[in-house]
Amino acid sequence: MKITEADVVGRRIPLADDFPVSYEEHVDTEHLFVRLHTDEGAVGYGEGTSLPWFTGETLPGMVAAAEEWLLPTVVGEQLEDAVADFDERARQFPHNPGAKAAVELALLDLRGKRAGVPVRDLLGPTVRSEIPLVYPIPGVAPDRALELADEGIEAGFDRFKIKATGNVDNDIDRIDAVTGRLPDGATARVDPNTSWENTPKATRILERLANPDQLEYVEQPVSPDRPTDLRALWYDTGIPVFADEFVNGPADVTDLGEDGLAAGCHLKLAKTGSLSRMSAMAETANDYAMAATPVSAFGTSLEATAICHLAATVRKIPLACELDPGLIAADPTTAPLEIRPTISIPEGPGLGIDLAEDLF
Repeated sequence: MKITEADVVGRRIPLADDFPVSYEEHVDTEHLFVRLHTDEGAVGYGEGTSLPWFTGETLPGMVAAAEEWLLPTVVGEQLEDAVADFDERARQFPHNPGAKAAVELALLDLRGKRAGVPVRDLLGPTVRSEIPLVYPIPGVAPDRALELADEGIEAGFDRFKIKATGNVDNDIDRIDAVTGRLPDGATARVDPNTSWENTPKATRILERLANPDQLEYVEQPVSPDRPTDLRALWYDTGIPVFADEFVNGPADVTDLGEDGLAAGCHLKLAKTGSLSRMSAMAETANDYAMAATPVSAFGTSLEATAICHLAATVRKIPLACELDPGLIAADPTTAPLEIRPTISIPEGPGLGIDLAEDLF
């Protein structure tokens, strides 16, 4: 199978509703889409998303990196050679994780289609056929957060994620409103995106919460340059703490595990630049008895499907994974994922989802 042509397009897609986080009033997302054609008629699809506040990557940069640096290494090559050449170029090219993720996903899609297997079989043994999901609640006013919680409960969700923005009183009111509404057995994880800064401040906030027993864990409440604060907060409060902003590559997961700094970590394609690398990072986390949370950060159903394949192979995940293409206003796939409390793993072959023809 020879790769004969590549199509690249960048798109800014509005969110279905504003999604305030500690970094900004998030209103849209940036996506790079790649389509690889082959001499056998098979087509591979890939997507990369930018998280500028994490990586500094932007849409023009993703497009330029893919067109000028990454795709020339695969077009005109047999699939096996293209994969090897791309891996070598990706190692030489230190940044642009979104661009690298889009190309790698398209190559994985082709590899799965050629072999007639789902992408998850290329990552490791399947350990689950269904994935539980969280219901996301942005950093909105408490009354709006309560409305969203009610919508999630009515839809059957019992795992929630609440964003915190760093406005302490509002954060506490939002968390208390949601956790006070949850039915028996339901849980919420809280994500301050580093805005609680350090252990003393985060501890004081958690001590003020009305329902701390309903917290599954707190995600990266402190600055990423204070990794030992993760462990201190975990031990001081008894509430598990997961790392996110601290985790960018395999070495970071190893550091967390060797020093026992966190109960788990979040893995994002937009930061790691590689589904295969994410798989290895999850394996490392599990070897250290840490849970790994596969995340699609504002991706379309294409990226979310790729994360589903990964989640199917991760031995130890928390109570739920995080993906919701419904957060964006338009999904350019031919069959968008229907997000429910539990979703089945796509069967493939390859990723098992296509981008719409008119996208390109």
